[in-house]
Amino acid sequence: MKKYLYGSWAVLKSYLLTMIIFYIFFLGFYKRLSLFSVFVFVIMLAFTYAELHHLTGVDKRRYGSVKYYDGAIYGILAVIPFAVIQVVISFLDLSIKGVDFPVLKLNLIKGLAAPMLFIEKSMNYSVAGYAVAWFTVILISFLGYFAGCKKFDITEYTRKLFGLQPRKQKPRRNRRFF
Repeated sequence: MKKYLYGSWAVLKSYLLTMIIFYIFFLGFYKRLSLFSVFVFVIMLAFTYAELHHLTGVDKRRYGSVKYYDGAIYGILAVIPFAVIQVVISFLDLSIKGVDFPVLKLNLIKGLAAPMLFIEKSMNYSVAGYAVAWFTVILISFLGYFAGCKKFDITEYTRKLFGLQPRKQKPRRNRRFF
């Protein structure tokens, strides 16, 4: 269980970092918010993919073998708290002595899935839109972990695709020269 909590923390950490990036630049891109959310989504995709690709190697060293579906479990465990909070907020009554706050309630629900705002907006902020948005986080974590299991490095692939030179290998530290 500790393995799954550690892995879900890796997904949660990269998601929270992209949420912070989104909210730092929120006001500057307010008029084009859904376009900005695409940009932040790409950042989230890169962070999550890189984190779980690295975590595959750590799990191989720590536990000996890895299962390709562990990434999906990590993603599910990271998404559950946000989805539960969204459901709880949707059932709350935010009225104070006759003043109803439907906009506040809607913005709180949207705010938890802010980096994926363009997905929700394309589906008219429906329950299915939020489900698809959270499923993308699970899918990204699965694909990152699966790529680590299959030893597929997307940065190396894109370097070859664009004709760039491959990365230089880092020198090994504990080499013996005799």
